[in-house]
Amino acid sequence: MFGLTFIDHLRLTFGHVIYSHRAHAQLAARYTRWSRWLQGSEALLLLTTVVSSFAVLTTGALFYAGLSAIAAGVALCIVLLRLIVDFERRGEAHRACSAQLWPIREHYRALLADLRDGNVTLDQARQRRDVLLRTLQRVYENAPPADRAAYEAARREIPADHDLVLSDEEVDRFLPASLHVDSNPAA
Repeated sequence: MFGLTFIDHLRLTFGHVIYSHRAHAQLAARYTRWSRWLQGSEALLLLTTVVSSFAVLTTGALFYAGLSAIAAGVALCIVLLRLIVDFERRGEAHRACSAQLWPIREHYRALLADLRDGNVTLDQARQRRDVLLRTLQRVYENAPPADRAAYEAARREIPADHDLVLSDEEVDRFLPASLHVDSNPAA
């Protein structure tokens, strides 16, 4: 028979939210980093274009004209890449998703603590879980896709046997000792 308890279900969902939160946070950081690097490169290339254009005017050397043309061409390619990929918008979308997942993650942690402390009945806990699941569903419906590399990076930080399933020990890393699986009575 299938031996998944209510607490097990909460812990599994909590672990999945941890993965998703980390993946979206890492993607936000990656896209932001790419955007900043491309903007910096573009500015450097435009500076090169301006300086070499002035050098052409003052010296008349064709070398500077060629340098100016190459720098301007590469800068244009970077502008086109930024317009096509839109790293800033993608980064902001992942940052927003990560920000929405954080309180859900904390609500799951609080629910586990309340269950452990006996502050809620199983029925109340199930109602809170259902609200959290509906909230999580709304977040995922509007979330940008997290690519496999981001999930792999999150997985490497928290090694697991399965792609999106954390072991009890791995979930315990995100919980205080009093909420570790070995200190919880079966629910």
